[in-house]
Amino acid sequence: MKILAVDDDEHICELLSEAIAAKTSHSIVTVTSGPDAIRAIAKAKIPFDCIILDIQMPVMDGITLAKKIRKTKSYARTPILMLTAMSQKKYIDAAFEAGATDYITKPFDFLELFTRLTIAERQVAEQLALSASVSEMTALKRDLIFNTAHSLSEPIELNGVTQLVGCMAFEKHVLDMPRRQRMRTQAFAAKISTIETAYTSLSAVAFRKLLTDIGSELLSVIAHSDACVTYKGNGVFAGILPRSAGYSSSRLETDLNARLKYVPSTQIDGLQNELCFGEPVPLRTLTRGGALDALQKASDRVQNQTPQTRAANLRKTVRLHPASGFQTEMERRAYETLLHDALHEVPHPTKVASAVA
Repeated sequence: MKILAVDDDEHICELLSEAIAAKTSHSIVTVTSGPDAIRAIAKAKIPFDCIILDIQMPVMDGITLAKKIRKTKSYARTPILMLTAMSQKKYIDAAFEAGATDYITKPFDFLELFTRLTIAERQVAEQLALSASVSEMTALKRDLIFNTAHSLSEPIELNGVTQLVGCMAFEKHVLDMPRRQRMRTQAFAAKISTIETAYTSLSAVAFRKLLTDIGSELLSVIAHSDACVTYKGNGVFAGILPRSAGYSSSRLETDLNARLKYVPSTQIDGLQNELCFGEPVPLRTLTRGGALDALQKASDRVQNQTPQTRAANLRKTVRLHPASGFQTEMERRAYETLLHDALHEVPHPTKVASAVA
């Protein structure tokens, strides 16, 4: 350790220097006053590891000096040992309140001195280990943020959800499908309507959590073992499932958004992240390139969807799903509510005309 000893008695300073040099590998610097100690600390290029202070000194006593040292940068946790005569033990409580960590009595018992220094050395080692651990955690946190940071348009591989795969794995799965199965499959896409707000409001980790939770809920609503979904970027989830699954964009949209209301990660300052679904695109192709084109077309449909086309799709869905034994009153109301919301997004003709005028 690098030690600073402060005592107005030069004989004590010499005694400390000789004993520490003879019996330990520590280095020691001695000064005879509080102001000299402050100057020595300020000039030190490498901070002292341990400080030994006499309690009673002229100009500035050891207790006052200990308080000043504790306020100095890099010395908040440095071991401070107080030198005290037996008759001065009444000052020890005040010394501890000032920031002292231990004390040594005069005249010196060198065994006690070396024991106290060993304890101080252990404290220094523990603080260095803690500092290294904190630095390592900071580096890991920085790496985590860097590794999870993505641009808004970038595909993100979301882990931990069955049937939710990375973009490259998703395309490979589609391309490797047997032709007969591909002919019976359709592509679909859904987009988070408030993706820009979510991206700018959330940290990289929270944004990934949001996407993972939405992907998990999406697959739960689809509930088909042959479905496969990926996140393509710009808030778009693309997927495939058999045409026999009875895909309904409005029904999936209603059911999924109802579930997302109970997912904490989708709530951002009172704003609810919701998804809108596009109409499916049958693969119906014998070529691998045609399958990729169908996937792109499904993504384009949901990204280019306007309030007018969404309202038209909802009307079409309602006509195709009239009230029957398998459609409950709750389902009909859900369609009506969704249709009403979509129609209100379409600008009124008279308002448009007056705005142009």
